[in-house]
Amino acid sequence: MRYSSLQAPVARDGGRPALASSLGDTMDQRVTESAPLLTATALRGRLEGLLGEIRIAQTFRNTESVNIEAVFTFPVPPEAVLLGVEVRIDERVLTGAVLPARQAEEDYEEAMVSGDGAILLQRAGRGLYTVNVGNLLPGQTAELDYRYALLGAWDGDLWRLTLPTTVAPRYGDPLRGGLAPHQVPPVALQTGHRFTLELVFGGSLRAAEVDSPSHEFSITPADDGLLVSLAQGSAPLDRDLVLRIRADAVARAGAALYAPDPFPGMAAEPAAVPRSGAVALVSLQPQFESQSQRQLQSRSPTPPEPAGRDYVLIADASGSMAGDSIAQTREALADILERLQPADRFNLIVFGNAPEALFPALQPADARHLSQARAAVARLDADRGGTEIGAALRLAHRQRPDQSRHQPLDLLLITDGETWDVEGLITAAKAAGDRVFTVGVGAAVAEGLVRGLAEATGGACVLVHPNERMAEQILRQFERMRAPRATLAIAWPAEPLWQWPAQDEPLFAGDTLHRLAGFTDLPEGSAALTFTLADGRTQTASLALEPWPAAAADDTLPRLAAARRLTDLGEEEATDLAVAYQLVTPHTHFLLRDVRDEATKAGSLPELRQVAHQLAAGWGGMGTLDAASLSIQSPSPQRSARAGCVMYSRLLPDAVDDAMDWSDVPRFLRRSQPRSFADTDNSLAGAPPAASVESGLDLFADWLRDQLSNFDDPHRALPTLEDLAGAGLPEALQARLAAMVDAGAQEEAVVATLLLAVLAERADLPFARETRRRLRFAVKQGLSETDAAAIRSAVAAWCAGDST
Repeated sequence: MRYSSLQAPVARDGGRPALASSLGDTMDQRVTESAPLLTATALRGRLEGLLGEIRIAQTFRNTESVNIEAVFTFPVPPEAVLLGVEVRIDERVLTGAVLPARQAEEDYEEAMVSGDGAILLQRAGRGLYTVNVGNLLPGQTAELDYRYALLGAWDGDLWRLTLPTTVAPRYGDPLRGGLAPHQVPPVALQTGHRFTLELVFGGSLRAAEVDSPSHEFSITPADDGLLVSLAQGSAPLDRDLVLRIRADAVARAGAALYAPDPFPGMAAEPAAVPRSGAVALVSLQPQFESQSQRQLQSRSPTPPEPAGRDYVLIADASGSMAGDSIAQTREALADILERLQPADRFNLIVFGNAPEALFPALQPADARHLSQARAAVARLDADRGGTEIGAALRLAHRQRPDQSRHQPLDLLLITDGETWDVEGLITAAKAAGDRVFTVGVGAAVAEGLVRGLAEATGGACVLVHPNERMAEQILRQFERMRAPRATLAIAWPAEPLWQWPAQDEPLFAGDTLHRLAGFTDLPEGSAALTFTLADGRTQTASLALEPWPAAAADDTLPRLAAARRLTDLGEEEATDLAVAYQLVTPHTHFLLRDVRDEATKAGSLPELRQVAHQLAAGWGGMGTLDAASLSIQSPSPQRSARAGCVMYSRLLPDAVDDAMDWSDVPRFLRRSQPRSFADTDNSLAGAPPAASVESGLDLFADWLRDQLSNFDDPHRALPTLEDLAGAGLPEALQARLAAMVDAGAQEEAVVATLLLAVLAERADLPFARETRRRLRFAVKQGLSETDAAAIRSAVAAWCAGDST
């Protein structure tokens, strides 16, 4: 298995010890140990009704003597919508804007090679953002304040709000999961990073009861509500912050609100992305239940229904589940087995590196099969290696019942979700057609995966902290799985231009639903809701539309609505909408450029400094959670008797084990002194002979691929024209480049311009961000625009088949 996180424990198949690296075998970034970068983190915000507006304040300080680029990938709730970024650098308040991704990246890289300061904020995945603070000069401080909003949801009388603070090590290849190398978050046993908290509960939540299984709180009355803060003043960034909010029926009453949409028109045609002058939101807890749901309220095993259900129970037994998480899983499975009915059919799948089914097919939930399942659950341990969730889901889908049962198959997945292949797993699960209900366990669940799987397939997700009662959540999931299917139709007071969601989403009794719509003008009147159950029964509700509080100055509702609509649009339309509403998405980034005068520009490229995350509390058996405290085991290397692996606590030169292959050590720990480009096993000794114009470009591209490790090494000089002589360049082009050098152009700049021009023609060449930046810097330092344009023109002609 492979957990791609710096300083995190890892084992590879076969038991051979290895160090984990956030950059893995495809590392293309230079990472060095450095002084602390992230010096302060503060969470503050306000919750009113089901709307939460949260701010994250981060302070970065460069205490080194060199220019740096600070990079930090941090988590937010997956449903959160980033509304703004405020930046202060050395007491100067700066502003930026959201741009299309390619434009923002190009402008950021131009700032890096020009010596200007810049900040680039990217969405790195579901619930993950990466901030790049570029050209932070020695002694300089950057303060960033992010504002995001989210819509909560009641589950009965409970709103469980999770604010993640760390990213646990994840299984698999993060690059294949969509992250760039610099976005992969490193992990360390101890970072010293702490946070403070100030949350105000206002409006209908002033009388709410608030507790937490994750942290100790102090709650004090305030003029505008209840103020919740950490009892000790601050806490480590090593686990999810979980708030359990309980309120009475009045506070949970349905609401229908509208607000004007003040944002300008977009580049897209109105037919593709309808423009609205107002946005409306309906939030409601539907209350409908079947006989089976009423029976499930009992703590005793559920009385039988006339027709049974088909279930596949899927348990994660990978190494990251060791400790609290696997104990939670055993508890959950034991409770599930007690609630199966004789008419039900089931199977149990346990997975790590590979899935294993208890039975060859679905079996009746009779005494014999339940006894076998209980014995298997009692033996369950986190000793199966990696987190191959995809293989487990595929095996579960193959358990689909025969058509004679005339009913769907429901999957119940219990996992911490720590894998990088989030989008691939969600896409495959949606295509399979079975509902997936998920239970996320642990102190730092990868909520983007477990919630995404459930929402994409019509299931539901619950998260369970080690200090919460698992049985209550399992009961709630069974209520949902046995609930009657229902659909919703809304009659708005005016014809909407668009509605979200565009298609029916699952409805579960007691769970809050949110529906959005856009209108030409402010809607007046009521929204009429009609619920239709599978047995034909209907229920209705009517909610009067009221103005959104502070609508004249608040942009929250229209931007929340725009963010939800993105999932129903193609890339071009989604980009236009995100730029218009200033939303950071997979297609757009936030960019701020601080243009400096010549005297204050950085004189060299910044050195990369990644901010590490503290290892999640209880991850991989590294201690256990007790109330709000964590007991951490010794960070010395540990050997697992069952998995046969060694877990290393620190990725430092003195942690290298004698038995470890030299190739397991990251390159930056093996460097000694700068070397020439050809001083390597991949040198030009085996370069291809000079080639024809027709085949030369492909041969040159192949040669470049062979030299990737050399190009990625910042301690190695760029190749000379002599190095390139046998790499496939046309003779005429070589002669032209040599003439430029003879005329006084810097050879390094000439070669860099050539390489950039080839990369522009061959997007398939996987040159790293740092390498491209180094090439651009070389060009800017030593070549006129006239010569650079001539080289680009010559390369374009070569690629078009003209070598003259």
